[in-house]
Amino acid sequence: MTDWVPSLASLPGPRYLAFVSALEADIAAGRVKPGMRLLPQRDMAQRLALSVGTISKAYAGAEQRGLISGEVGRGTFVQGRPERSLGALDATVNLALNVPPYTGEDDVIAAVLAEIVADGEISNLLGYLPHQGLRRHRDAMVLWLASLGVTADADHLFITHGGQHALSIALGMVAAPNDTVLTESYSYSGMLALSAQCGYRLHGVATDTSGLIPENLDRALTETGARVLYCMPTLQTPTGSVMPPARRQAIAEIVRRHDAYLLEDDAYGYLLTPPLAPIAMLIPERSFTIVSFAKCLAPGLRIAAMTAPEAFRDRSINALRATGWMAVPVMAEVVARLIHNGGLARQAKLKRDKAALRDAIARRVLKEWLPAAPMAPGFHTWLPLPAGRTLAALIAQAAQAGITLAPPGTLRRMENESLGVRLCLGAPATEAGLERALIEIRRILEMAEAISFV
Repeated sequence: MTDWVPSLASLPGPRYLAFVSALEADIAAGRVKPGMRLLPQRDMAQRLALSVGTISKAYAGAEQRGLISGEVGRGTFVQGRPERSLGALDATVNLALNVPPYTGEDDVIAAVLAEIVADGEISNLLGYLPHQGLRRHRDAMVLWLASLGVTADADHLFITHGGQHALSIALGMVAAPNDTVLTESYSYSGMLALSAQCGYRLHGVATDTSGLIPENLDRALTETGARVLYCMPTLQTPTGSVMPPARRQAIAEIVRRHDAYLLEDDAYGYLLTPPLAPIAMLIPERSFTIVSFAKCLAPGLRIAAMTAPEAFRDRSINALRATGWMAVPVMAEVVARLIHNGGLARQAKLKRDKAALRDAIARRVLKEWLPAAPMAPGFHTWLPLPAGRTLAALIAQAAQAGITLAPPGTLRRMENESLGVRLCLGAPATEAGLERALIEIRRILEMAEAISFV
């Protein structure tokens, strides 16, 4: 039998997960037998009127659960449901990777790509195009930034290969190797990687639940002589703090007084409704703003928008030429079309809804272990280290339970009560899987350290 096709109409959630659930149920009911060969992915996609990408993801998920296996040259065969111990997690759950939860973005992107091919536009996007990005793409992104409280014009907007590329370009224009760059005491891992690659001296500035502490920033600028600040005021990673308007005003005044430059990472600004105006809007003449489309759409697009002061326009264009010539126009076209047809706004709302749902699960399961909820839920939450525990042991115990955690990158000596770990809520495929992992984390927190890890 090779023509099994699941009935997905009554099943909730992403289509690829519905496929896996239907296959598992049919195996359990005996309707699908071990050894049966499934349709090829393209044929299955046609029968279900889904994208090949969705079916590929479904087959991969089913294989990860041990339901099927693919044999080169022969096909994909049903294996059945492997036995497992009661309470064991299906597989390693990654709570260290901060990705947005799935909201059907692959089908949305596939539909736009098909539209680009169908209307013949693809040939116009495959040549050498302007380093800064096509004007119509930049105009579309200006509209999106306006919805986030970012006032920009297309002449000073630059399309980059994702937020990390934009950060690299901006830093390269305002800092040299061995220069001191200020950032939050716990900082984004991509910033740490750039420092290691380019030789910047990162200096951590103390924070509280509202982000950077103004007087500490003022002191750090004076004592270190630094003239560059990188920060993430909205849903800072890893701590999840949100900087209120008054704090943003204070930070802007300090940056201006010290004649410094601000690199503002606004990856999560769209999760606030309404969004808070970035600090950069208070000091645009000395600010770079980076807005990525990874967290609100899909990381694989590798598209971001960077705004830069007038004084850096020519250098920004040359930096794009030197580090990649241009961002991939086909991907920029996808983003621009989704801005114009409302698809990006719909995806953003779905991501916000998922963030709220998963944050609520985390707060219900972990309750007293978590700090007060931020102004808006994000894809990650901060878990302070309980008294008497060590960070290394917590991470090791989680790993033994099949849960991946990662220590935060700290740039200053932290007191034990300030230590913690970021829990990334977006990576698990389902809310049920996330909840099982968080219950296991709670169990670890409730028990004493049974043994030291040496």
